[in-house]
Amino acid sequence: MINLLEESPVNIAGVMFMAHPKNAEKVAENLQGFPGAEVHAKGENGSLVVTVEGLEGEENQAKRIINTITDMGNVPGVISSSLIFHHNDAGLPQHQGKKL
Repeated sequence: MINLLEESPVNIAGVMFMAHPKNAEKVAENLQGFPGAEVHAKGENGSLVVTVEGLEGEENQAKRIINTITDMGNVPGVISSSLIFHHNDAGLPQHQGKKL
């Protein structure tokens, strides 16, 4: 859950990956191994719901998330990937040194 009172900005992306159903479990294991990645659901059709989060203290979270998603799309067995959502609250006043 995103807490708007977090001291550090939250940067998270949700991605849908598709794999052949017989390969989906192995693909999910490989995707889970990426920094900040978590596989949340696996469909019987080979669909995989994954989030990729920025890492605490990371200078350019968005760039690393983009690079990670790109690298994840090259995992053997991945047929396709689609960015479903991206949230970055770095622009909120509390992350700009402003008082609420």
